[in-house]
Amino acid sequence: MVKKPMKPSKQYYAPSQMAMRRMQDALHRYDDEVSKVERKWGVDRLIWVVGGDLRDRFEKQMLLLNEAIDKMQDVEHQVDVTLRGVAALEQAAMAAGVQPLSGEWIEGNMPDGRVLAIVPNDYEVSRVKRDNREMVVYSVDEIGRLLAAWDESKTVDAVKAVFPGATVEKVKTRTEKELNDEIPF
Repeated sequence: MVKKPMKPSKQYYAPSQMAMRRMQDALHRYDDEVSKVERKWGVDRLIWVVGGDLRDRFEKQMLLLNEAIDKMQDVEHQVDVTLRGVAALEQAAMAAGVQPLSGEWIEGNMPDGRVLAIVPNDYEVSRVKRDNREMVVYSVDEIGRLLAAWDESKTVDAVKAVFPGATVEKVKTRTEKELNDEIPF
């Protein structure tokens, strides 16, 4: 005797409008709290400064929150648990003596008149940029990567080694040199 295939389960029902509103309110609360923490500590910085078991537990909780959002079930509870996890990460960072972001930068002028801000690390970039949207913000590490990728920086490094204290006042690109020929147009 051949059995008929099972029909799909009808246990899933779309949440009511009120349930959707509660989920949305919980997610807005989550976003607000996490934005405050990220402003203080940096985006995704806390899980890396605390490390170990607490990081693993928090990442598992984030998976549970994302699954709840996908299924549209148990979102409010998972948001509450995740926010307790964020608070635990912050307490562990403070207990370990990790300092929040300082928001400090060194300021300079760019040739086109914009203001350049150089911050000590990559985490500080988002904090300074959020407070000063008109600034061009780079971290010291980013500048190091840019200089390493710029082929002509080796020539500049050699000149600075021969002439200690020399500074770069102007940079000409190859295009400028090639277009600066004797043709009158």
